[in-house]
Amino acid sequence: MNKLLPLLALGLLAGCTTVLETGDRIERGLNPPSAVNYATTKPEGGFSTQLNDNRVGNKVELLAARKSKTEGGYTRVQFDLRNGSHLRQNLNVSFEWLAADGTVTESQPNWIATPLEPGALTTITATALKSQSAECRLRLISR
Repeated sequence: MNKLLPLLALGLLAGCTTVLETGDRIERGLNPPSAVNYATTKPEGGFSTQLNDNRVGNKVELLAARKSKTEGGYTRVQFDLRNGSHLRQNLNVSFEWLAADGTVTESQPNWIATPLEPGALTTITATALKSQSAECRLRLISR
């Protein structure tokens, strides 16, 4: 029994983090969805945010979200982010696309590493792959 307890404790500690792969680097991150922040476009224009990790909310500001249609009728979005800190911020971003009724039509499983320079404005653009995708949910995780 005394030999089993250290192994059990080691197994419990090993399950506390999630490993995210970014290119050829492996980083340890917080377990989503508690650490994921969201910005979702609205049908009437503008966006709503949900902050779950203040490491992003205290340093990165979402200034605008623009939505348009491509010539083929697909939704395209642009999110403007500004790094309000004096240090470079590194984020992982991904997108979910929603139909007009709010159901998820597309989900990007991989995360894109996005560096934000101090004081700089960065525009993140995405285009839906399905014509029924009407709104976009930007997902952000601090790295």
